[in-house]
Amino acid sequence: MVSQNDVIKYFSQPGFRRLLRGVRRKYMSLGRIGGKVQLRSLTPEEQQTLGGFFGRSLNGQLTLTAEVAEVDRITRESRFAIGLEELIPLYFREELRSNRELAQEQEDEWERFFDDMEGYGRGARTREWLRTIRDGTGAGCRTFLGLYRENRDEAAGVLRTCLQALDELPALKGERRRRTVFAALLTGTPHGMDRNTWLGRLLYPGILYVLGESDESDGGAWSGAAGRRPAEKVREVFSRAGLEEDDLSSNVITAGLRTEADEPRAGLFEGAWHSRSPLILPLRFFDQETRWFSFDSVYVLENPTVLSAILDAWDGPGCPPMVCPSGQPSVAALRLLDELAANGARIFYSGDFDWKGLEIGAALWHRYRDAFAPWFFDAGTYEKAAAGIPLTTEQVSRVGTLKIPWDRQLGDKMLDRGYVVFQEVLVEGMVGELKKKC
Repeated sequence: MVSQNDVIKYFSQPGFRRLLRGVRRKYMSLGRIGGKVQLRSLTPEEQQTLGGFFGRSLNGQLTLTAEVAEVDRITRESRFAIGLEELIPLYFREELRSNRELAQEQEDEWERFFDDMEGYGRGARTREWLRTIRDGTGAGCRTFLGLYRENRDEAAGVLRTCLQALDELPALKGERRRRTVFAALLTGTPHGMDRNTWLGRLLYPGILYVLGESDESDGGAWSGAAGRRPAEKVREVFSRAGLEEDDLSSNVITAGLRTEADEPRAGLFEGAWHSRSPLILPLRFFDQETRWFSFDSVYVLENPTVLSAILDAWDGPGCPPMVCPSGQPSVAALRLLDELAANGARIFYSGDFDWKGLEIGAALWHRYRDAFAPWFFDAGTYEKAAAGIPLTTEQVSRVGTLKIPWDRQLGDKMLDRGYVVFQEVLVEGMVGELKKKC
C-alpha cells in the first residue's frame, strides 16, 4: 500500500514543485482542473524527471507546456492513484481553494469582524464613521485595512479604543485636555495616540469625520504638503477636537525681536535686544497675543551656529531681528513667522545649499509667497562660496526633481558643481550686509 510519505517523496524530485505550484495557481484562477502550465529554463535534472512522468523525452528541451487535465490523468493512473484536487493539499499542506472562494471567505470574515464591532461607538457620527470603514469608503479605511491585514486582533483593539476616543472627545463636551493625558487614560500610556501609532493614524480621520470636516492639505495629514508641515495640520485638527499637544517642547530661537512698548512682555524683549541675548520661545508663548514691533525685514537662519556667529560679530547694543528654526521649522517657529509676516515683515531666509536647506526654503516660499525673499541663498551666492562636501547620490536625485521657485538656475548650478555649500561659510558676508542695513 502506498503511503502519503511515498507520495511526498516522489513529488519532491526536481521539477515537480514548480509543476505543482503552476497547477495550484491555475486552479485558483479557474476554480477547476483545467488550463495549461508552462515551465521555463528547465534544468537537465528537471528534464529527466518530468520526461519520465509524462512518458516522453525532454532532453535538451528548456520549456515545457503541459495541460493540467493531462497531469491530473497521469497522477490518477499512476501507482499513487491520486487526483490533483487531493495531491495539491497534501503536497503544500493547505486547502486548495479558488481565488473566488478565498475572496468570498475574506469578505465573510470582514463582515463578521464588523458585526462584532456593532456594540461599540455610542455617538451617531461615530457609528456613521464606523459604517464608512466597513463599506471601504470612509477616510481612514486604507489605514485600518493595513492594520487589519497585519494583525486582526490588534486591529480590533485599536478600533474599539478609537471609537471610545471619538465618543469622548473633549470638544464634544465643551472641554479641553492635553492629548497625552487623554491617551494615558484610554490606553495606559501617554504615547498611545502618537502619530506613529496605529491608533494615532486612525484617530485623525475619525476626528475629521466626527467634527464634519475634511482634510484640506494636499496628500493628507501624513504626507508633507507644500508650505504646510504635517505636524502643524495634525496639531490643528486635534486642537479642534479639544485635544491639545505639548506646548513646551516645540520652540524657536530668536534674537533682536521687540514688541510695542506697552506690551506686557516688552521688557523681556527689550532687555534681550540691548544685551544681544537670544530667547527661546516655546509654543505656549503664542497662546497670548503679541503686538510685535513693525519690522521691515526678519532674517531666518537655518542653523543655530550661524545665529551665534552673527551675535559674536555684532558691536554695540541691539541686533537685527533674527529667527532660527534649527532645521525644519517647528510649529512654534511657523507661528512666530506667521505673526511677523502678518505684521508686515518680509521673511529673508538663508539655509545650507543642500536638499534639506532647499526643501525648507521651498516650504517657506509656498507659505509666505510675496513676503518671502532668499538671503544669501541664490545661484550667485552658491557659485562664489567655498565648496563643502560632495552631494550624495540621493541629494543629486532630489535636487534634480525640486522646483526652486525663487531661483530657477540654482538647482542646475548645484548639480553642475556637485557640492554642498554650508551656511557657516557665508557668515562674514551676512554680517557685513546686516551692518549696512541695521
